Amino acid sequence: MAETHSSGSAWAPIWAVTAAAFLFNTSEFVPVGLLSALSAEFGRTEAQTGIIITVYAWLVLLCSLPLILLCSRFNYKALLTALLFIFAAGQTLTALAPDFRVLLGGRCLIALTHALFWSIATPAAVKIAPPGKGSQALGLVAGGTAVAMIAGMPLGRLLGLTMGWRFTFGLLGILALIVGILILRLLPSVPGTKSAVLTVLPRIFKNPALMGVYLVTALTFTGHFIPYSYIEPYWAAAGMPPFIITLALSIFGAAGLICSIVFSRRYDGHEKRFTVLPFAGLTLCLALLQLSAVSVESVFAAALCWGLSFGFFSLTYQALVLKFEPEYAAVATAIYSSICNLGIGAGAFMGGRIIELLSLTAVPYCGAFCALLSLIFALWCWQHFWHARFICIPGPQ
Repeated sequence: MAETHSSGSAWAPIWAVTAAAFLFNTSEFVPVGLLSALSAEFGRTEAQTGIIITVYAWLVLLCSLPLILLCSRFNYKALLTALLFIFAAGQTLTALAPDFRVLLGGRCLIALTHALFWSIATPAAVKIAPPGKGSQALGLVAGGTAVAMIAGMPLGRLLGLTMGWRFTFGLLGILALIVGILILRLLPSVPGTKSAVLTVLPRIFKNPALMGVYLVTALTFTGHFIPYSYIEPYWAAAGMPPFIITLALSIFGAAGLICSIVFSRRYDGHEKRFTVLPFAGLTLCLALLQLSAVSVESVFAAALCWGLSFGFFSLTYQALVLKFEPEYAAVATAIYSSICNLGIGAGAFMGGRIIELLSLTAVPYCGAFCALLSLIFALWCWQHFWHARFICIPGPQ
């Protein structure tokens, strides 16, 4: 375990898990940056091609809980290693896809690995962290997500535009093999959790604080991904050149990295601010997204504000899941991952239908409405459930 390692080597396995998180999140969202290229390759509209985002997310939704129920007893080191190798196979299939159906099949294989990865990655990181450093470990793994948004997804988009989208997915497969080997070599043995049987579920679903987290998360992810799934064609329609769109996506991700640093240092003792304020920022950013798409500077400012709001929300609510259900964290996290992907899929699906029925410019306003509802519900949950539980239950250590 982490306490047997020297100070430097104790963090090495967490860095390996962080690298894996970077790859998984880069892979999940790189189609957002390549939506136009994929549409052109297979002769489909952006709204039609967006189905690969919806199917990916909903497959994760359906499979996260069953997979963790089946696999939670196994050693997390072995599971993470296997997941990276299967992930690499899915990337290879995607890169070689001769038609849209094979492309979708490759994405489905990757989604299955994603479904299990996020159910065990954050609990594993907290387990192997040095004593009292659980929040920092969680922030570091979340930093892998942020870096994916800063560099991974924009770089994948840039490579896809210059060398072809197949190169991007092929490179992700190669990197996954390398990270899988690193995890095999660096991670200590991480025993599985208590037997995750179906009898655990009633306890979780009778936890009102946790149910509040899940409902707020579903609504917020839906609101976020209604516009975010189609942000590339949205900014392109506003006259932004491809390079500016890539930079704006990088700024969005850079905001997430800032969130990771601030969260690890300032979360303890300021829980209510982190729990409620991101929704206000998200509502404002999405409501003003159309007005901000008039200049390069305003697009960059909107991307920064949007990224900060969503980044703080994501980190805070991951921490709340671990806080409200520390004993069966793997199962609770699996459900949380499913809820996130319910929102991702719903947002992408609803965004596509809004584009077809109304217009591309309507999507951010629908997202802002969902964010406003999230703000109202989060305030209600804090007053009735979260505040008291926060006082009584220690955070991840």
